[in-house]
Amino acid sequence: MLLRAIPLVVLLSAATPPTSAPAAPRVGEPHYPPRTIIMLVASWCAPCRGELARLDEIAAAAGGRPIGVLAIDDSAATQRMLRLVDPARVWRPDVAERTRLRAVLLARTAGLPYAVATDAHGLICAETDGGLDAARTIALVRRCPPP
Repeated sequence: MLLRAIPLVVLLSAATPPTSAPAAPRVGEPHYPPRTIIMLVASWCAPCRGELARLDEIAAAAGGRPIGVLAIDDSAATQRMLRLVDPARVWRPDVAERTRLRAVLLARTAGLPYAVATDAHGLICAETDGGLDAARTIALVRRCPPP
């Protein structure tokens, strides 16, 4: 029998659960602000910039959930980008917690843009990659249990 090598990327992709269904909470998973949509962004992520340009549309589609924009780095470029966002929508946990949250959330995705929705207990109930717009935000929120 001839065995063919399968690239590692294919194996990892096949093992990764689709982002349309929430992943099971991992051991040590932090709690996030309850009933919130958290968006991970970076200045070098062009789709993230487009997402931030639609932030009012995303917030309107969020069904009353607050939006928390979390930068994955503290570079000067990212800080300049965040100055264009309503400060009430920029989530800035303390430095140690921010470092931990970034690592945990980035481990859940292959890249940016990435967003999660949390339930009433502050646990992730839905996640998505590929950027948010009104329709994707509504779909994200619908995957979470009602309050």
